[in-house]
Amino acid sequence: MSIIRLVHPLFQARPPVLVLQRGLKKKAKIPITLLKDVPRIGQAGAVVHVHKAHMRHELFPKRLADYVIERKGPLDRSRAAAETVPDQASAQASQQEKVRSLALRNQDIIDRVVKLEPIVFERSVVAAEPAAEEGPQAIYGSVTKADVLRELAEVHGILIDKESLTMDDKIKSVGEYRCVVKLIYAGQASFKAIVVPSSSGAE
Repeated sequence: MSIIRLVHPLFQARPPVLVLQRGLKKKAKIPITLLKDVPRIGQAGAVVHVHKAHMRHELFPKRLADYVIERKGPLDRSRAAAETVPDQASAQASQQEKVRSLALRNQDIIDRVVKLEPIVFERSVVAAEPAAEEGPQAIYGSVTKADVLRELAEVHGILIDKESLTMDDKIKSVGEYRCVVKLIYAGQASFKAIVVPSSSGAE
């Protein structure tokens, strides 16, 4: 004779229940770097794990420790180096091209200066006193570096800055003067600036 047992529903087996304990997150430890020796934790420079709350309320405010910033993902040093080398090579090639372009431009200017005929400026001369000794005739005004640069640009199409031109700051008498153009990567060349009395004669 078989016996049938009736089990009350309250006593039936139940699936296990996952119980979440509060405070586990608060007890989690984080890596920190000790800035000073801390008793029972470690010496300065050591990387240790402590509770977040202890770090936040005690160690960090007192500058006893600092947070460790964890890098996400593997550090591929070889890849970083490989990416840096092409960038450096590209920058170097670009710089070399700029130097080459500037050298060609400046050499062209120097070649044109070498072939320049003397640049002539007409100026009114100051009448000399009868008893004055003979010498260079003084002119009204002067011939300046700006005048020479303007003549080079407008008449000969040669564009240079004032630092590249060497001459007397102000030419104040009739005569012949040497002007020198000096450019980086191309050397230097000279030409003549001549000041003559204007056709109107002395004033």
